Amino acid sequence: MLAGPGMDSLLQDLRLALRRLRRSPTFTLVAVATLALGIGANVAIFSVVHAVLLRPLPMRDDARLVRIYTVGKQGPGPTSPLDLRDMREQARAFDGMVGLASAAMTLGADSPESSPEKVQTGLVTAEFFQVLGASVQLGRGLQAGDDAPGAPKVAVLSHGLWQRRFGGSTSVLGRPLNLGGPEPWTVVGVAAPGFDFPARSELWTPLMWDESMVKAEARGAHWLEVYARLAPGVSLEGARAEVTGIAHRLAEQHPKTNADRGAHVEPLRDVLLGNVRPSLLLLLGAVGLVLLIACANLTHLLLARAASREGELSVRLALGASRGRLARELLLESALLSVLGGGAGLLAALWALDALALLGPRDIPRLDEVSMNRTVLAFTAGLAVLTTFLFGLLPALHASRANLGRGLRAASGGGGTSAHRHGTRSALIVGETALAVLLLVSAGLLLRTFVHLRNTHLGFQPEGVLTVRMELPPLHYRFGSAAPAAFYDRLLERLRARPGVQAAGAVSALPMDGGIRWTLPIKDTQRPVPPEATPWETRVRIITPGALEAMGAKLLRGRSLGAGDRDAGERVVLVNAEAARRFWPGEDPLGHTVSTEMDWGNGPFGGRVVGVVEDQPLDGLAAPAEPELYVPYEQARGTGMTLLLRTPGEPLALASAVREELRALDASLATSSVRTLSSVVDGTVAPLRFYLLLVGLFAGVALLLAAVGLYGVVAYAVQQRTRELGIRMALGARARQVMGMVLGRYLRLTALGLVIGLALAAGASRALTHLLSGVRPTDPMTYAVVVLVLGAVAVVAALLPARRAARVPPAVALRGD
Repeated sequence: MLAGPGMDSLLQDLRLALRRLRRSPTFTLVAVATLALGIGANVAIFSVVHAVLLRPLPMRDDARLVRIYTVGKQGPGPTSPLDLRDMREQARAFDGMVGLASAAMTLGADSPESSPEKVQTGLVTAEFFQVLGASVQLGRGLQAGDDAPGAPKVAVLSHGLWQRRFGGSTSVLGRPLNLGGPEPWTVVGVAAPGFDFPARSELWTPLMWDESMVKAEARGAHWLEVYARLAPGVSLEGARAEVTGIAHRLAEQHPKTNADRGAHVEPLRDVLLGNVRPSLLLLLGAVGLVLLIACANLTHLLLARAASREGELSVRLALGASRGRLARELLLESALLSVLGGGAGLLAALWALDALALLGPRDIPRLDEVSMNRTVLAFTAGLAVLTTFLFGLLPALHASRANLGRGLRAASGGGGTSAHRHGTRSALIVGETALAVLLLVSAGLLLRTFVHLRNTHLGFQPEGVLTVRMELPPLHYRFGSAAPAAFYDRLLERLRARPGVQAAGAVSALPMDGGIRWTLPIKDTQRPVPPEATPWETRVRIITPGALEAMGAKLLRGRSLGAGDRDAGERVVLVNAEAARRFWPGEDPLGHTVSTEMDWGNGPFGGRVVGVVEDQPLDGLAAPAEPELYVPYEQARGTGMTLLLRTPGEPLALASAVREELRALDASLATSSVRTLSSVVDGTVAPLRFYLLLVGLFAGVALLLAAVGLYGVVAYAVQQRTRELGIRMALGARARQVMGMVLGRYLRLTALGLVIGLALAAGASRALTHLLSGVRPTDPMTYAVVVLVLGAVAVVAALLPARRAARVPPAVALRGD
C-alpha cells in the first residue's frame, strides 16, 4: 500500500528531527542520559513491584486464599490441632482448610557422592496442595489419607530440590528418601516451578495425626499455621464473622485452654507481603519523583532550544507553515529522545535488577524472580510515551505560538526573545525544588533511623561469634530424653577443645532472628498473684553452660549457669533486667523462685533466680525490651538448638571444625544456617539499609538534577539579558548589584520551592512511619539539614552564571548594538 501525503509529511518531519538531533550531539547526549536515568530507575523498581505485588501467587485463584489466626493475649498466632479439627467441622465459609508447620529436616546421603543436607520442610495436612491450588509438575501432590496414622510415608519435592539433588530426572518418582526414620519416605510428586510455600520449603510431607495431637491436653498447644480457601460467594467479612463465632463457642466449651482466645482471618497475599507493600510503593513513588524532575529539566532545555529557534520558526510561519506542523515537528523530536532514552533506560534497568537481587533483603518475597517480561516492556513503552508529553508538549505549544513580529525581528538581529516563557521556567524551578525536598527529607529520616538502630545497645557482643543451627532427628534423639542432652554435651566438649575456640554453648533461639520463642505465664512461688492483678508473662530461652559467655552477654548481678548446677540437684534459672524491673521492682530478684506450666518431661520450667542478664532485643533493634527467662538445657532437652562459638579469629573458619566433629559423633547429621552472629544483627537492618540506599540514591540524583536545572535556567536567562546587564553596568551599576539582581529572583523561587517541599514532606513522610525508629516523621533536625543543603546547592548553582554575567565588560555586552 502506498503511503499517503500525510505519511510522507510525517516521514519528512521525522527525518528533519533526526538531522537536528545529530547536529546537536551535546544536547542529545544530555537529554538521552537524563531520560535513561529516570526511565531506567522506574523500570527497575516497577519490575520488582510487578513480581512481588502485582503478579499472582503460584496458586490457583489466590485472591480466595486466607490465613486463620488464633488471637490470644500476645496477638494473632498459630492454632492447636484440636481447634483446627473443630473449625474444619463447624465452618461453612470455606472450601477447604489445612494446617501446617515448618521444620528443617536432614535429607540423608543416598549415594557415595552425596552428603546429608538440611532441607526446609513443610509438614502439612493431606489436602494442602488441593486447598492452596498448587500445581504439581510431575506425579501427584499429597492426597486424602496420606496423613492417616499408619499410612505409607510419602513426600513431594520442590522443583529446585528436584533439579539440584536429583538432576531433574523423571525416575525420581518412587525413589526412597532418608529423612531419619526407621523407614524411608517415597517420592510421589514434584511441585511446579516457583512454588515454595511456606517459608522457602523444598520438601512437603504429611503431618501425621497421631495420638499426641488429639488428646485433650493438646488443645492448649498452639503450633499449627492454618490456611483456607473461601467458598464461592463468601466475603472476607463473612468468613471473619463465622470463625469469630466458632472461637467463642470453643472458649465456652473449653474454658481451661480457650478462654480469652478469639480468631481472625487475613488474606494470604497480605500475610505474605506484610510491610513489603508500603515500602515498595514508597520506592515506586520516589523514582516517579526522579522522573518528574528529569522531565522538568528536559523541559528547560527544550524551551531554551525552542527560544533559540524563534526566528527560524517565525520565518517559516511567515512563509505559510501551519502552527500545528511546527508543534508536530518539535513533538517528534521529543518522541525520538524518549525512544532513545527508553532504550538506554531499559539497558540500565537490566543492570540494576542484578544489583537489586544481590542487595535486596530476604524479607522481600520472590525478589529472585524479578525479570524483564512483556508487562515490564509494555510499562517501558508507556513510560516513553508519557515522558514525551511530560517534557515535550509544553515547549512544542510555546514554539507553535511564537509571536511573528518579535520572531522576525530576532531573525534579522533586531531584538532578542521575550520573557514570555519566564513564568513557565519559574514554575518548573519551584516544582523541581519541592520534589527534591520531598526525596531529601525521606532519605534524611531513613538515615537518622539507620544511625539510631546502629547505635542501639545490644546487650551482647556479636563480633567473633559463629552460629550453627542444629536439628536432631527425633528417631535417634527422642525429644526430652537423655539422648539429645548427651549429644550436645559431647559436641560442645569437643568444640571447646578446638584451637581458637574461646567459649562454646548452645541456645534455643538467637536474638533478633525471628525464631520460635515461647511466651509463658510465670509466677513467684513465694508470692501469690492477687486475683485482680495482671498475670506475669515472660519469653523463654533455653541455654547450655557457656552460651552466654560465647554470646558475650553481660551479667548484671549474680552468676551464670555452670556444669555444677546439673549435679547440685537444685533447679536454677536466670532472668533479664526487664523481668527484674517488672516483677520485682525495687527488690533484688536473686533468691526468688519462679515456676511455669511448661513441662517437656523433666518437670516444669523454673527454679531459683541466680543471675540477672542485660536486656537483649528479641524482635529487632527497634523492639522494646521484654521480660525473659533463661532456662538451663537440662530442664528441656530439646532437639533443636543453635551452637555458639566465640573465637578471636574469623568465625566462619570454624565451620569446618563443626562439620568434622559432627561426622565424628554422627555422620548422618547435617548443619543448617551457618553464619556469624554479626550477620544476624546486620540482617535486622538489611531491609532498612536497602530502602535507605535506594531512596538516598534517588534523592542524590534529584538534588543533582535540581541543581543542574537551576544552573541551566540562570545561565540561559543571563545570556538572554546580556544587553540589559551591559546597559546597567554602562550606567554605573556595580558587579555586586548585577549579581544580586540575577541571584535574587531565582533564589526567591528556590525558597518558594523549599517552603512547598517542606509542607509536602510533612504530610508525605508519615508514609515512612513503618520504617522509622527513634525519629519522628516531622523531625526538625532533618528538615533543617535539608534546607541548608538544598539552599547551599541552589546558591552555588545560581552563583556561577551570575558571577560570569557580572564580569562581562559593558562594551562586549553592547557590541550587538
